[in-house]
Amino acid sequence: MCHDSFILQSQLNEVTINLERVHHAKCDASRWKGDHLTPAFSSIGLILDGTGTIICDDIQLHPTKGQLYLLPSHTTQSFYTSSKHPYEKYFCHLHVQSHGASFFEFIHTPLCVDAGDLSTAVNLFEKMIQYSGQTTISSLLKVKQYTLELLIYFLECCPSGSVTLVENSFDIPLKKALTYAEKDHYQSVTVGMMAEVAGYHPSYFSKLFSKKLGITPAQFIIRKKTDLAIEQLLNTNRSISHIAEDLGFNSQFYFHNFFKKQTGLSPSEYRNLYKKISQ
Repeated sequence: MCHDSFILQSQLNEVTINLERVHHAKCDASRWKGDHLTPAFSSIGLILDGTGTIICDDIQLHPTKGQLYLLPSHTTQSFYTSSKHPYEKYFCHLHVQSHGASFFEFIHTPLCVDAGDLSTAVNLFEKMIQYSGQTTISSLLKVKQYTLELLIYFLECCPSGSVTLVENSFDIPLKKALTYAEKDHYQSVTVGMMAEVAGYHPSYFSKLFSKKLGITPAQFIIRKKTDLAIEQLLNTNRSISHIAEDLGFNSQFYFHNFFKKQTGLSPSEYRNLYKKISQ
């Protein structure tokens, strides 16, 4: 897995999504307007008719019929609609977070896209409206389901290559540390070695690593060493003692204990069970 994919997967593993409000609205030009607002929630809207303007962090949009817009939380927003041809639209306010921060601090998307199949987008909003007023366990879960499906649908409507990870000052030294760890197949890599390659003190590196990826550097090394062991157990006929040696274990006994702690099975049990399943 490439570094960007690993970082992205780490963010997605911790995503939470909560719907605050969903509505179908025929906008009143005298009331649907705002100037330099900074909402704590993100918004997704679907234009059914009308014209208007939305400004998000100085980017001016004019979404039209059949288009979806997404406004990330904590951006500066202004908006208004035409008095002669006001907007009719669906919209929702939602919170999408990963590791305690807005999902859109990590992921960059277009602000406005064509909805593709308009009926699909309409159906998702209608389902959200249908279940948002109910309080049963199943309805509350369905609200989360359809809110997530709407976000996914928006991302699927984005042009290829337009959804990207947001780079920050930690990404380059982080990737250097990941590259260093992977070159040695996690055999003898320590957190201190990774921190040195990144150019940080080990304690500071560990805090930044955990904030960005949601796991500690030590957990990363354990996870990747486990993944490599599984790959060799299932895709090769190499002996368990040779696999243990390649992964930097002093003995097959230590490898056995490590692997069983991570997976609940010994290396031989894991190989025998999952090779049978895959056949």
